[in-house]
Amino acid sequence: MNMKTILLSLLLVFSLTFPSYSQEGKLHKAKERINQNSRTTSTSVTSTRDSRRSRRNLDSEKPFHNLITALAINLTYGLAVESVFERDSRMHDAVLSSYPYKEKHYGNYKYDDETTDYAIARLDITTNFVYESSQLYGNDLDLKFHFAKRLSLEVDYLQLFEKTSNETESFSLISAMANYHRIRTQRLDFWFGLGTMYVANEVQEFGFSYGLGAEWFIQKPIGIYVSYKGSTINNQNLAKTKTVLKYHVKKYHVSVGYEFYRLSVSDINAFSVGFGVSL
Repeated sequence: MNMKTILLSLLLVFSLTFPSYSQEGKLHKAKERINQNSRTTSTSVTSTRDSRRSRRNLDSEKPFHNLITALAINLTYGLAVESVFERDSRMHDAVLSSYPYKEKHYGNYKYDDETTDYAIARLDITTNFVYESSQLYGNDLDLKFHFAKRLSLEVDYLQLFEKTSNETESFSLISAMANYHRIRTQRLDFWFGLGTMYVANEVQEFGFSYGLGAEWFIQKPIGIYVSYKGSTINNQNLAKTKTVLKYHVKKYHVSVGYEFYRLSVSDINAFSVGFGVSL
């Protein structure tokens, strides 16, 4: 069987697995629920601020509060950023590779004592076609710019379409994250990030977002990519989860896997096939 036959078979399986939807559809229900909670969220802001002022007044009266906070910050820094035991490790000075599996090297990072051929900055562009059924499908575009050894900026744009008996509904979800790459070895790249998430269309609302991800380079040319991004907008939960298997060819890769989206009251399970390049 060739690759085209395999992909067509997978699409057929997904189309049979996931049922058709009602007249409203998942995307319409998600946008409707997020909009319903917009007024409740705005009226609760004032009471939330008052409660925060009260907590700050109570905290200022605790004599050891500042000391405990300082200790907690130092412990958190060691876990989240770097511990004293890692400062002499090879990971401490790891440099960014031009692309995974370049020559004999593995992964997104190289040890600087092994090579002088590394990238100062790198842009990874990935696009994935996502498919739940013949009624619900879309595209997920991801841009990740590595501008330092440990830092990257990531913008993700998810566009979904759903055919109902009345019309074609759309749902646009955009996220922007600043990522810190906590583990930087030749086999494993692990990061976490903070940023914002925006729902377009009829909603047009922003929310604070958080995320984490990892890429495990098993054996040339195979790798596994996993990521999660979450947010709360108008008291409604939004989440994006991706798990794909990558096949690398020099600066390029193709991928196949699974993506899950939680859009308020609607859950979407999608087959994913994609293509990417490192520049």
